[in-house]
Amino acid sequence: MKILKKSLSILLVLTMLLSCFGSASAANVMTKEQWDKYWSDTDEISAAVTMFPGDNETERYVAWYSDNAEGYVELTGAKGTEKIDAQAKQTAQGDYRLCAVLKELEDGEYTYKCVSGDFTSDSYTFTVEAGNDFTALFVTDIHVSQDKNDSPVDTSGETAFRYNQTLEAAYNKALSQGNTLDLIVSAGDQASGGYRKEFVGLSSPSYMKSIPFAISVGNHDRKSVDYKYYTFLPNETDNTFRSYIGTDYYFTQGNALFLVYDSNNSSMHGHYDFTKEAVEANPDAKWIIAVMHHDLYGGREPELDTENALLKLLWTPIFDKFGIDLCLYGHSHFHTISNVIHNNKTVESLVGKDSVTDPKGTIYMATGSINNTADPTREDGSEHPLGENAAHSYLAEDAMYSLLQFSDDSLAIKCYTVDGDEEFDSLTITKTTQKGGHKYNSSKFFLLPLIFFVSRIVNVINNIDMYERYVDQGYDISLGEGLVGTKLFG
Repeated sequence: MKILKKSLSILLVLTMLLSCFGSASAANVMTKEQWDKYWSDTDEISAAVTMFPGDNETERYVAWYSDNAEGYVELTGAKGTEKIDAQAKQTAQGDYRLCAVLKELEDGEYTYKCVSGDFTSDSYTFTVEAGNDFTALFVTDIHVSQDKNDSPVDTSGETAFRYNQTLEAAYNKALSQGNTLDLIVSAGDQASGGYRKEFVGLSSPSYMKSIPFAISVGNHDRKSVDYKYYTFLPNETDNTFRSYIGTDYYFTQGNALFLVYDSNNSSMHGHYDFTKEAVEANPDAKWIIAVMHHDLYGGREPELDTENALLKLLWTPIFDKFGIDLCLYGHSHFHTISNVIHNNKTVESLVGKDSVTDPKGTIYMATGSINNTADPTREDGSEHPLGENAAHSYLAEDAMYSLLQFSDDSLAIKCYTVDGDEEFDSLTITKTTQKGGHKYNSSKFFLLPLIFFVSRIVNVINNIDMYERYVDQGYDISLGEGLVGTKLFG
């Protein structure tokens, strides 16, 4: 009888754990106690199994850390089970980050596990459903931190738990609206120090293993070199004068084209060529979404006004030229949605409006941090000033997320706090034609040759600065590789 009771107890515990960690297919809410128990599973956590988007919704990239340079993903779907070999790149720590590309996925449910050497991961489940109707989660400045607030104790597990709470809230909110969460878009600063342990924490929620995670590099992510090893991304550009650890990439979901930029890289010639290539490769895209880290129009941080003025000069001619519908970014840790902007000016006010049809320019959106929320008041007790081109704002010391609901003709943005259940902001963008109201021109376009030249020089200076930082941290890297733009880590 004692043996039976013990067996039943073990079975119950395993059932509870599997319901929490094996799949993102149920509306689970983990307690801190459950999380701490999960976090103690060092082999599974340290492998940092992560699902990145592929070229389109029929592909997925699955990556994990391994002591072995060889491995594979065992994928099971309606047609049976297959083994997909992984490629490898050696990390700064001397082990490997493996990645298997899952291709030609048809609609349906799949289960996979990662295998390399003596390691076999837990099984994870994901669903493929092609079509123009899908829901994306937008977050930024997650800031999984190894030493939050200069804590002498490792806080990566604690801050990863807060991110998991965000994913739970977003997943369950989408579920309550009759939708699934099909994509996670993050606008940089996933980590605070750029350390591997922080990216391991970022990958620890089960949602990160079942929903494609579209990552962009922030200024904190590049404080160390580990971002470069952590990521495997589709359609990466290898333009000249790139940053040391990141570059631009693109993918499609439904009829939306996502352009993900490394905004630490000031070389605009490369960004222009990348955008042109991506847009021309996807001529039928209805929605063009830019994702980058640095805020342009949010305001709230007067000390960044000079930086933002320069960034607007660099980026907006490209966005105007190629008809970007929505630009998602972070950096400021404040929530704002801009007016419709063209030629760096408001062409249509969205103040007091919750919808717009065929906007004649680009809408820019920032939102708050997950683990490093902004104080709504300044040291003198006043509110942080809003940018002159900002239309919507929400000033509160809350962790935030937004759901982007795509369809053939509309994009509905709904914004929530992690600990609340009511939306605090919304905007629906409708396009009656593929081009909508875009003019596809820029009054600043004649300046691009000069901008290209100056920004390239600035990027060389930035790369030299980052080279010195990485060498000081003990990394064995080449200055020349950063200057000519060849791939730094293979």
